[in-house]
Amino acid sequence: MNKLNTKTERRIRRSKITFFVLQIFNGLSALAGGYGLMNDPTGKALQMDRSMLVSTPFDDFLIPGLVLFIINGIGNATGAVLTMTTFKHAATVAALFGLILMIWIISQVSWIGYQSFLQPLYFTTGLAQFMAAYICIKQQKKLYATI
Repeated sequence: MNKLNTKTERRIRRSKITFFVLQIFNGLSALAGGYGLMNDPTGKALQMDRSMLVSTPFDDFLIPGLVLFIINGIGNATGAVLTMTTFKHAATVAALFGLILMIWIISQVSWIGYQSFLQPLYFTTGLAQFMAAYICIKQQKKLYATI
């Protein structure tokens, strides 16, 4: 194996580890937050007030909690499992859910405004997940082009 392939394989491994860790973090956080919102749709258990929802189509936090739990939580958790396997498109799944998380945060801020440091935090983790997955995809294409 030549030097270029070894360097490319290291980049692929590093980017996979990075987006795997982010999938775990984002997925577990979304599962916990989504469960909390579904369990108490008033939001009080998570120190949220229903008045935040005035300019949204929601009366309570049940639907946002379901979406958070299913899409961001189960989606990222499933993506992390796929990353641990030899699933060929694990990086594409990671990129997709990183993008979805960024869209989630942008939508949230546009509807309810800036409410917490968690919004830029999760936008950043979504962006980092997307970028790590993108780097992996590009490096995989580079590697397969040399084989």
